[in-house]
Amino acid sequence: MKKIFAVLALAILLVPGIVLAQPAGCTWEGDHCLRYGWGQYDGLPFNQPGPDYATIYAGATLTYIIAPYHANPTYYQPAICTATDTLCFHAVSFQGWTLAFDPPAGELMELGPGYVWYQEISITAPCDVSVGDVDTVIAMSAYANNAGVCAPECGDCFDPNIRTSTMVPYYNADTLYITVVASPPALAILQDTLTLVERGQTQAYIPFSVCNQDDCAPVTTYNYNIVSKGHVGGAINTTSSVGVAGGTCEDVYGIIDASSAVACDYDTLTIVVWIGATYDTCVQVIHVVEPQPVPLLTPPVLAILVLALILIASIFLRRRMRSKE
Repeated sequence: MKKIFAVLALAILLVPGIVLAQPAGCTWEGDHCLRYGWGQYDGLPFNQPGPDYATIYAGATLTYIIAPYHANPTYYQPAICTATDTLCFHAVSFQGWTLAFDPPAGELMELGPGYVWYQEISITAPCDVSVGDVDTVIAMSAYANNAGVCAPECGDCFDPNIRTSTMVPYYNADTLYITVVASPPALAILQDTLTLVERGQTQAYIPFSVCNQDDCAPVTTYNYNIVSKGHVGGAINTTSSVGVAGGTCEDVYGIIDASSAVACDYDTLTIVVWIGATYDTCVQVIHVVEPQPVPLLTPPVLAILVLALILIASIFLRRRMRSKE
């Protein structure tokens, strides 16, 4: 029954260009639509009509900003249902994927004509999806019913609303089709191209980030080896392992002794990370620079010195006054 009810509510919202009678328990003071839908980032102005498309891989999350709107009768036609009204936002995933909202879905917003709010919605694909699977997500603005509950089944005063300057229709619902694609390689290395090392450091930590890009993977142990050419300090050859949870990165370090280095010395560090027959590698350059002097008379230090001098002066003056008595 719940699925039938949801389909009927969506059918009411998606029937274009008609005015329906107000369902029982609903009143239409305002006229809602989506000022920005799923196509916000497609380079087209405003909310172009028609479905939008996206790709995702297992465990990944897509985040959009959608803008429910109380149509301004000055710019949108027809100019009916122009009073302040209580509106809300709702969305449904036909495949039951996880949807997260900020503000929460169904939260009531009292808006006058021409006002909008920005609704964040995140869609997460389950880990058990297969390449080629498609989910349909429908986002919609809606009225609150007479009981003060977000009610998509209350329909719309008029749909779509037409912006008179462009004749572009603005609907109260927008559809997004999301297709599952192959996940990226799980293993990846992130690092800076160049790291500056201050001359005189005995242990300069040169970071590499080992990443497990499979959001659905358990903690995975990766082996790694970091070597340097020995132009700064002695050559290093470090082999170890690190556990990385799915969808996260962990930092590992090559440790360089720059105590005898001179400014402008350089070296290269190469890291190889592997698990079984899968591996990735990166090279990072280090450049020795002069140590940066630490300023002593910073504003906080100066403030403390001034306060100390004031206290000393006050103590000295009190003692002089007592000695005169």
